[in-house]
Amino acid sequence: MLFAALLLTGCASQATFGDAITQGEPTSIPTPVVPSKPVYQVERGKIVYERRFFGRIAPVVTEEFGFLIDGRVLETYVDAGVDVAEGEVLAQLNTAALENQLLAAEEELAIATSIFESADNQARFDSRRATLNRQMAQLRLDHAIKNAANPPTGADELNISLLTIQRDLVQVAIDELSDGVDPQLRFDVARAQKRVDEISAAIANAALVAPMTGRLIYFTPDPGEPMIAYEPIAVVADLSVLEITDEMNAEDLNELAEGMPLSIKRASLPGNVYSGTIASLPAPYGLATDDYVHVAFDEQPPADEFKVGDRMNFTVLIEERDDVLWLPSSAIRQFSGRNFIVVQNEGVQQRVDVRLGLEGDGRVEILEGAEENQTVIGP
Repeated sequence: MLFAALLLTGCASQATFGDAITQGEPTSIPTPVVPSKPVYQVERGKIVYERRFFGRIAPVVTEEFGFLIDGRVLETYVDAGVDVAEGEVLAQLNTAALENQLLAAEEELAIATSIFESADNQARFDSRRATLNRQMAQLRLDHAIKNAANPPTGADELNISLLTIQRDLVQVAIDELSDGVDPQLRFDVARAQKRVDEISAAIANAALVAPMTGRLIYFTPDPGEPMIAYEPIAVVADLSVLEITDEMNAEDLNELAEGMPLSIKRASLPGNVYSGTIASLPAPYGLATDDYVHVAFDEQPPADEFKVGDRMNFTVLIEERDDVLWLPSSAIRQFSGRNFIVVQNEGVQQRVDVRLGLEGDGRVEILEGAEENQTVIGP
């Protein structure tokens, strides 16, 4: 009886544990899960191979410039980012020393000019006087010849000879005066004038002038700063024609060609999509004169749509093929340099080597090894 009682107690405990399992308790050993593999179909269609690159907005036409003489900045009239007109004065060098030099040069020119004019006036007076003296000498000679005896006496012949000599001496004076003023005086005036012109030009060149109408995208001079002649300190750009520039490595450049079509949009913010083309590539890949890829808009964007330096992406259509067999790239397996797929044929899986072609947008062209509508088991 005691044994029967113990047996009934044990059965009651086991029944209680069993009820808990049937109510949802997990088993102590989990059931293994067999993962399913993706299944693909070999399809026929189009494959588009595109590459995406990043560049920045840049003006097509720019001009950098600087002062034409050395000096120290006296004043600036604009800041970077403003629109300027061709010929507008943007900054000015200190010309106090040049202006003092100009005063001295102008004084020297005035003195040289005065000396020359005085000599020139004197030469004109002397020439006029000599001409009158010659006329008088000729009159005396003519009078002596007319009133001489026939035949002339010795006194008549002497007088005629003396008057002839006097006339010829006056002619010599006239010939000497025909050369004009001393050439050195004329040279002194020309030299002084050249010095005045040089200093005046330097003062004029002390102004920094916009070489074209456009946006001043770079401007560095500050009052008091020393400047070196012809050193670029400013850049003005024509923002009516924009492009995208990018610097690429040789591997990327090898895939591109001038004239390739592409699409353009902002790199970070949503917005309009523009069409464009590769305008030029750096040598030896194209005709660009710098180291940049230049991308042209087919139609210029609206004014103020972009700012210089905005980051853009452009997607280049490298190649496309129609009516080709393709599989998703994820269906292709590789092993020891082989490309193969696993084909499902009447319940049997078989490895088949494939030769691949163009790849793009997640698709890969199958040149050999597969047929349209075949079922392929993914890895």
